[in-house]
Amino acid sequence: MISSPKSVNLFRNMARMASFVDAIAVFSVLISILFLCAALFRIWSLRKAPPVVVSGFQGQVKTVLSILFAASSLGRLISLEDWTLDGGNLLVASRTLQLIAAVVLCPLSWMEHQRSIRPSDPIILYLIACLIRDGLELPSTIQGQRDWLMQDPTIAQMALKIALLATEDLEKVPIEESPYEDVSLEEKFSILGRTFFSWIHPVLFEGYRNILIGRDLPSIDTKLRSKPIRAAALSAWDRRPRPENKMTLPKVLLKCLIKPFLLAIPPRLFLTIFRYSQPIIIRQAIIYVTSNKLSEQLWTGASLVIAAVVVYVGLAISNTVYQHRLNKLRVMIRAALIALVHDKTMNFYAETLNEGKVLTLISTDVDSLDTTGEWFHETWGQILEVIIGIAMLAWEVGWVFPVPLFIIFLCSRVSQHVAKNLRSRQGRWNEATQTRISVTSAAISAIKSIKMLGLQQAISARIQRLRENELRMASKVRWMMVAYNASANANGMFAPVITLVLYAILAKVRGGGLDTETAFTTIAILSMVTHPANMVMTIVPRVIASFASFERIQSFLLEPSRHDYRIELDDPKRTPVSEAHGTDLGAISYPAVHVEGLFVGESRFVLDNVNLTVKPGSIIICSGATAAGKTTLTRSILSEVPFVGTVGVSSKRIGYCSQLPWLPNGSIRQVITSLADDVIVADLGWYETVIDACCLTKDIDELPNGDETFVGSRGSNLSGGQRQRLALARAIFARTNILILDDPFSSLDGRTENQVIENLLGGEGLLRQLGTTVLLISNSTQYFRLADEIVVLEGGHIKERGRWEELASQHPQILKIIPTEEGVYEDKTLPTDRLNQLAQQREWFDDSAINLKRQAGDSALYSYYIKAAGIGNFTIMVSCTALYSFFITFPQYWLKLWADSSSSEDWIFVGGYIALNLIAWVSTNGIMWSTVMRIAPHSGLVLHSKLLKTVTCAPLLYFSRTDSGSILNRFSQDFELVDRKLAPALSTVCVQIFKLLVQVVLLFIAQKLLTLTLPVCLVIIYVVQRIYLRTSRQLRLLELESKSEVFIDFLETVDGLSTIRAFGAQSKAENAHLVHLDESQKPFYLLLCLQCWLRIVLDLLVAGIAVGVIALAVVLRDTTSGGQVGVALNIVLVANTTLLRLIESWTNLEISLGAITRIKSLEDEVASEDQPSETSVPPETWPSLGAVEFRSLTASYNTERNALEDVSLRIEPGQKVVICGRTGSGKSSLLLALIRLLDTQTGSIVVDGVNISLVPRSVVRERCFVTVPQEPLIFNHETLRFNVDPTETLSNDTIIEALSKVHLWQHLKSVLDRDGLCDEIAGTHPILDQTLASLPPLSIGQGQLLALARALLQVYAISASGAKPIILLDEATSSLDASTEELILDIVHEELTCKGHTVIMVAHRVGAAVARMRQGVDVIVWMKDGRIEKVGDVSDLLDIAEQATPDDRMEGSAGHT
Repeated sequence: MISSPKSVNLFRNMARMASFVDAIAVFSVLISILFLCAALFRIWSLRKAPPVVVSGFQGQVKTVLSILFAASSLGRLISLEDWTLDGGNLLVASRTLQLIAAVVLCPLSWMEHQRSIRPSDPIILYLIACLIRDGLELPSTIQGQRDWLMQDPTIAQMALKIALLATEDLEKVPIEESPYEDVSLEEKFSILGRTFFSWIHPVLFEGYRNILIGRDLPSIDTKLRSKPIRAAALSAWDRRPRPENKMTLPKVLLKCLIKPFLLAIPPRLFLTIFRYSQPIIIRQAIIYVTSNKLSEQLWTGASLVIAAVVVYVGLAISNTVYQHRLNKLRVMIRAALIALVHDKTMNFYAETLNEGKVLTLISTDVDSLDTTGEWFHETWGQILEVIIGIAMLAWEVGWVFPVPLFIIFLCSRVSQHVAKNLRSRQGRWNEATQTRISVTSAAISAIKSIKMLGLQQAISARIQRLRENELRMASKVRWMMVAYNASANANGMFAPVITLVLYAILAKVRGGGLDTETAFTTIAILSMVTHPANMVMTIVPRVIASFASFERIQSFLLEPSRHDYRIELDDPKRTPVSEAHGTDLGAISYPAVHVEGLFVGESRFVLDNVNLTVKPGSIIICSGATAAGKTTLTRSILSEVPFVGTVGVSSKRIGYCSQLPWLPNGSIRQVITSLADDVIVADLGWYETVIDACCLTKDIDELPNGDETFVGSRGSNLSGGQRQRLALARAIFARTNILILDDPFSSLDGRTENQVIENLLGGEGLLRQLGTTVLLISNSTQYFRLADEIVVLEGGHIKERGRWEELASQHPQILKIIPTEEGVYEDKTLPTDRLNQLAQQREWFDDSAINLKRQAGDSALYSYYIKAAGIGNFTIMVSCTALYSFFITFPQYWLKLWADSSSSEDWIFVGGYIALNLIAWVSTNGIMWSTVMRIAPHSGLVLHSKLLKTVTCAPLLYFSRTDSGSILNRFSQDFELVDRKLAPALSTVCVQIFKLLVQVVLLFIAQKLLTLTLPVCLVIIYVVQRIYLRTSRQLRLLELESKSEVFIDFLETVDGLSTIRAFGAQSKAENAHLVHLDESQKPFYLLLCLQCWLRIVLDLLVAGIAVGVIALAVVLRDTTSGGQVGVALNIVLVANTTLLRLIESWTNLEISLGAITRIKSLEDEVASEDQPSETSVPPETWPSLGAVEFRSLTASYNTERNALEDVSLRIEPGQKVVICGRTGSGKSSLLLALIRLLDTQTGSIVVDGVNISLVPRSVVRERCFVTVPQEPLIFNHETLRFNVDPTETLSNDTIIEALSKVHLWQHLKSVLDRDGLCDEIAGTHPILDQTLASLPPLSIGQGQLLALARALLQVYAISASGAKPIILLDEATSSLDASTEELILDIVHEELTCKGHTVIMVAHRVGAAVARMRQGVDVIVWMKDGRIEKVGDVSDLLDIAEQATPDDRMEGSAGHT
């Protein structure tokens, strides 16, 4: 019997239907078994968990729906009436397992709702799988049944599942005081919310409607918090294998983050599967369209559409999940690396720690390493894709498939050469960045001294030269980038061309031609071979280059750590501090401090065999000349310097007040209480006692915000005396058993100093009552009577020790130590800070740019950046992008013409195809060259110059209101964006715009009906980008700002490392650091999540277009050619990337423009201190005499209070003027007015007949005055030459002569003997061109001598032009011992006063200054409340001394003799 064709087709369709039903049943059994396993495991896990969610109506609805679901499953099982043994068992098993799963779902749903903060992932996944199964099963259920709705309620159960799925997916409400109240939004959402990022919608819409600020952002996933990551990273580092090699740090990183690292593998595999399913879809679609026998085709039209949905939706989901896993890994890598650097910083010797290096490590180096996880996964993933692609290509084109492998091999040789050289060049670039950041940080910290010294232009020029050097180092890396970009693009463009051309030639030789199916499938496969190959060749050099950053961080981690070798003297009879009062100290045998055989130093001992024992509760004063070793002794007791010998302390928690007080930015109360135990912090009575003892009560009461007033960066909003008293109060408030005070009274005026010392050290003093052991470094002999013992150091030895009365009588030479007379440090900044908190808030407002531009952007930024980049450079780049975009896309249409052509002129198509791709390759190289070699360096240099000028020319008020870490963040993080991201983002936007235009044109030529989707796509993209951009832009700004908080934290930690460790406050510092780091991670992570949201939205949009193309091809197969389908689907493949990259690059450009926003806003909002009227430039010989006249001068820091009022004074040429007075009298304000750091309200200052208010400030500071400030300006990581001659114009002999005059040359020259540097190297000097850090260390006094040497060289340089500068000494000797003070005053007298220079000095010790005054020539000026009280000579000073009150006489008696 011969069957008819119709019956054959019928049997074939029935067979297909039977196999389809069986496949659905197998699928159903599989998902039911998987769910049962997961559900039982989950029930067991939750059996003992406490309730954490409010049940309420939502829980009741879930219970009812789950019971109904079980009942409906039972009904579906019962509805099976007839089945055979062979065909029905599978279906019965399927329905039975469905019923069991539905029954188990009921208790699971109840437990999940009650005991889990997150919706149940097993239930949601199972319900989704069931809905997919029902959707596939529905056609076979309906077919042939009129009353199917009553017999098999599939539709009803699907509705029930949808309802149950909707309720299960809802967010839950945690009960009050639940441990889950602080969990992130992400952790509260279901697997659907996490996959499609619906959890970020509240942030997205909040950013669209309002201004985002840091505290409004939700917390991030608990697994991403810094604390557990820090613990894991430190544990892995401690257990690292030894000896270390170059792979040690990467292995440690992998070990501590192995789980999140492995979690990225599954979605990457799915991404590869879906990605390589696309060519199959293309091939089957073309076959379907071109085939004349549909009945013989394996794929039907419906199956093609379903397959397209699965592939493109799966591609979108797997791509987003994969990227999100990488983002989490990226955040964790950042946290781990910063944790390692911070921990090492906390265990570094403070004196050798380079803050610039630390900041560069946590910014530039960490930023270059946080994507290493992505690089690794992409490398193996892309290699896998190349292998799969080559296999598919071999199936398609036969033995021609090795052609792309050969081209890949040739191009990889270039990549190998690049990788070989890139690592060292990247390291040199990072080092150059580190050097610039170090100098910039030092300059910002000392900006006031720089302005006073007139070195503003010299320092700016130095920093700009360092920037130019950094860009030169960067250019060597960028040339390598251009080279391997050309190589990778050659592979991507020429491999498809050569392969296809060879195949076409062979086909032509065989008598065939290039058919549509082969052409477009081959192109699709080749793009999937060459793209991953390109990525591998691009990634490998970047990975190798990243090892330069790994090496830098690892070398820092392996540097010698500080080791605390002190012995803690443990005695069971130790008396607590609170009980020490009244204890007989003589009865206590153990010491508080014991030093035996102490040696400190390498080539020369700073301390040599020092032995010292300090009894508990005693007060010891250590005295001695400059560089005698006093500070080194205190640092040895704190274990802050390497030493040999024995140091024992009764407690390692020691109160410490250093010479230069460390004050982190915070309120006065926060600073005082920051290092104390929590129990003490709560004691308000003790707080009041301490601030009263330190004479801070009056100062605090005068502040409008009291002790909530912010002290500013490094205490910039306080005077020197206030800073010292605040640091002293902090040390006392902590109630430590031992207190070390390193010359803490040097900046106090006489009366305040007397009162504080009496309050603390007197017979009824606070420290006496507490029984605190005190080691005080001081040369003020009038207080030696209060000490239990005096220790005199000389040359690193203990010269004398004993009670002061005994030493003074037995060794009269001790009296040569001249006592401190009166501290006259001016309250310079207190009046300016009337609204301190408001100033801080205003700075945050300005710095954060919280205005409408933050949301909507600023179109002016584009022109601002393009001008900085150079209009010519921008034009070249745009031209290249336009050419590239056309010539890289048009070959798709050329290929369609070729495939559809029946002409025999194939050589024309071959030549055209090659020419089009060659032009595209040349164009893309032009894009890369113009972007990284022209736009990036030019814009980086111009913008840095603008920012540097804005900051250095800003008034002092800006620096008092802005934290130095925030300013420094602009020079580091912002320029990280400018150098590495902004220019590529701009070129990418241009490329994607032009490519998309060409692709849209070609796509709609191939499928004209797709023009209907254009308006829809444009509306969707517009809405998405509008909502996205308004939020993402704000998140980028918040990220930059929050990173500045991390910078500030690191800067303050480095500055106060010794103090933090002395108080044993490492854990507090660590906790504060973790808080700042978590706050900075929030906007960073949320921005990455927002990018994933954008990615999946756009991917789903493109998936819809791709499915639409295939659906149209199926429906209109009779009017559609294979070429049209091929072009459409190939362009859809690249349109996915193009559209996504366009929006991403545009948004990246917009958010990267945050750096430009900050630079431009700073330039617009921070007014320069220079005024338009300052245009009069005197001749080079001005000032020629040095006459100064104040004419009714009134000056103020603000409108509320005048610092100087109606001051009139004439200073004759060559005269020395000593200015004295109490704190706040206006002495230093007078000097600040001279150098134009204090603006005049009325009156004028005339120098040699020239009104200096009309002269540019730079001229006044550089030529008219030479200043020696109280705190010496020293750049430890710059050369000795630069420190004494910032202009670097003077000869070696001149510099050496100046150093010899200040008695420093012999000290510095000792490095020759130590290191044997005898020969000068090609234009460098063995000492002058060494960094200051590599030379023998300088004490505070020696640092001031170095500053004096700089002043002498400035005078020499200015005098060479015929001018005679005026010398200003602003308490230049206040922190020095008497012998160093005499040395400085002698040098000033001999080298300056006796040579006719006018000298104006604010004297710390009037006695020492008066001893060198010339009778009848030099004068003393007394100031009070901003006015000149009296002008007189030495005899007037003696008369005042005789008439002074007893208190006043005690303050300054030593100076009046």
